Amino acid sequence: MKIGLDYKRKLIDISPSVFETLSLEAQLRQTSLKRLIESMLEEAAAEMDVEHIRLRSRNSGIRRLIGSAKPQGKDLSEMEDDRLQYLLSK
Repeated sequence: MKIGLDYKRKLIDISPSVFETLSLEAQLRQTSLKRLIESMLEEAAAEMDVEHIRLRSRNSGIRRLIGSAKPQGKDLSEMEDDRLQYLLSK
């Protein structure tokens, strides 16, 4: 473990077949299973585009908010807005 960095812990469940495969790979690399998994995660994260992920996350949140306000099974362009009709009638 590197000194001075703030590490996060996460308990994960992996299937027996994945556990066995990774354990064998760790033995071949002469390292611990824990260190192998950490290095695999670090390599995968280094290849990811963080800004693109953040943008997708923001857009997904906005879509969820819009989706929750939209009545199920109805197209917004076909809906009549009673408030608009009320305002136009005055």
